[in-house]
Amino acid sequence: MQKIQLDKTYNFDVPNVSFGDLSQDEVYDILQDGRHASPFVEKQLTKWFPELKHITGNKNHDHLWGDQKLDAKNFTKGGLKFMPSKMLGTGRTVDLSEVKKKASELIYICCDIVEFPKVRIRFIDGLKLLSQYPTATVPVRDREMFFACDREALAA
Repeated sequence: MQKIQLDKTYNFDVPNVSFGDLSQDEVYDILQDGRHASPFVEKQLTKWFPELKHITGNKNHDHLWGDQKLDAKNFTKGGLKFMPSKMLGTGRTVDLSEVKKKASELIYICCDIVEFPKVRIRFIDGLKLLSQYPTATVPVRDREMFFACDREALAA
């Protein structure tokens, strides 16, 4: 169990994940895809961080930390996209004014699942994240720097 601290990277391991007759490697491969991992990661976050309350259903956020809304986003092999889900997908457009409005209300829980079962977590203020990545996407080439940087580097 961890206490939530903004701009800090937390490292976890999720051992012994299984499903039916699938090999562990097959399950790990599936859970490196954010679409499949999200429901599991969102629930697991409340075990790692008991201060979080998971919000079920399709709301505009996934968790509460007191009165603060948080939205979990997965960093995958395609990077981390933190625009509203309705803006993701082929043929959809990103409305940056709506992205900014949502970011101003949220703390993002950035979950690195690229090397699942290893998982890295960062809690980041939405406007701070948007100021660093104004297209609402953290490219995969920035992944190591994104999870390696410390609080002072983020403030710069």
